[in-house]
Amino acid sequence: MSNTKVTNVSMNIDVGLCSFCGACIAICPTHVGSKNLDYIPEKSADKPVVKDFQKCEKCRHTLCMQICPQLNIPSSSFNTNSYGYQGAYYSRSRMQEVLSRVQDGGTTTTLLLTALRAKFVDHVLILKKDDEWYPKPMITQSENDVIEAGGSKYVFSPILSVLEEVIDRIDIGKVAVVGIPCQLRALENISRLGFKHNSIVALRIGLFCMHSFSRDRMELILKELVVQFKDVVKMNIKKGKLWFTLRDGRILDYPLRKAEKVLRPACRQCPELFSPYADVNVGSIGAEENWNSLLIMNSRGRELVEKAIDMGLLEIKPMDNSGTETIEKYVNKKVSEALKYRELYTKEFQNVLLITPTKRGRKLNEILEHKSGRSIYLSPL
Repeated sequence: MSNTKVTNVSMNIDVGLCSFCGACIAICPTHVGSKNLDYIPEKSADKPVVKDFQKCEKCRHTLCMQICPQLNIPSSSFNTNSYGYQGAYYSRSRMQEVLSRVQDGGTTTTLLLTALRAKFVDHVLILKKDDEWYPKPMITQSENDVIEAGGSKYVFSPILSVLEEVIDRIDIGKVAVVGIPCQLRALENISRLGFKHNSIVALRIGLFCMHSFSRDRMELILKELVVQFKDVVKMNIKKGKLWFTLRDGRILDYPLRKAEKVLRPACRQCPELFSPYADVNVGSIGAEENWNSLLIMNSRGRELVEKAIDMGLLEIKPMDNSGTETIEKYVNKKVSEALKYRELYTKEFQNVLLITPTKRGRKLNEILEHKSGRSIYLSPL
C-alpha cells in the first residue's frame, strides 16, 4: 500500500488498514511519559486505542509506519513463486493432554513445549483469551499456560504489544513467538530496523491464515446464530464454513463466504497464506483429518521439529501431492485476491485520508461498497 500521504499509523487505523498485531503499541515513541497507543480491551478489542490524535499527527518519528505490516508490503509477497519451503509434512502431537484440548493435530502447542523443554527458548509469547474471547497476549514459561492457550482464535490479537513490557527484563532470556503472517511480517520489520525488541526473539512459529476477523464482526455473526461469545469454547474454519463448538455441546456453522463480506481492508490486501519469516509454519489447509500441515522453512525450524520427534512428542510423515497442491492452490488464491483488492483500495485510499479521522473508515467503506458491489468493512471507526 502506498504511504505517500500517510504520516502515522493512526491514519491506517482510521481506514481499516490495521490487523491489530500490536507492534506499533510496542515501539510507539510517545511511550515516554505516557502511552499514546495502547491495548484497552474494554474500550477497543479490535484496534489500538489512540489516546490523542494530535500527538500522532504531530509525531515525525514514523517508526510506527516503518514497522506496520500493512504498509509497504514487500512486492515479493505478491509473487506466488516466493512461497517456498524446505520440507512439507503432515504432523500430529503424541501428547494426549495436548490432543484433548486443541483442534487438528496440536502441532503448534507441541512445538512450543518442545522449545521450552529442550531450552531452545526460556519463555514463549502466546495468546490466551477470557470467556468473552477478549485476546490476552502473555509471556510465559508455564506448560499449563501453553496447553490452555491451544486452538485458533480467528479474531484480531495484539500479540506483539507485550514485547514492550519484557525487553528490559533480564529474567526473560530468549522467547518464541507464535503468529499469523501479518504479525511475523511486523516482527521482521522490527528486526530489520534494529529494534532491541527483536533481540529476545529466538524462534518464530507461523500459522496459516486466510483471514482473521475483528471481534465486533465476529460478535455480529454469533448474534445471527443466537449465541454469545461466552457460549463458545472453540472455533474452527473448515470446508468453507466457520464452526463454533458451544459449551452445551452443540456445533453451529456459518458460511465463510458470507463472513468474508465483513473483513477489514487489512485482511483483504494481505497476500501471505503462510509466513516466509517463520522457522516453521503450521496449519490445517492441505492436511488430513486430525493432522496438521507442517512446513519447515529453515535449519532452525528443522532442528526444532527433529527435537520434538526425538523427544517422542511429535509424529510426522511426508506430505503427499494432494497436500502440497492444495497449499499451492490457496497460496495462489490469496495472492490473486489481494492483488485485485489492493488495486481497488489504493485508488481511493489517499483521498479518504483528507477526511476527518472519525469519518474516514465509514467514507472509504461507502466508496468501496459502491465500486465493488458489496460492503467491505461495516463498522464505523
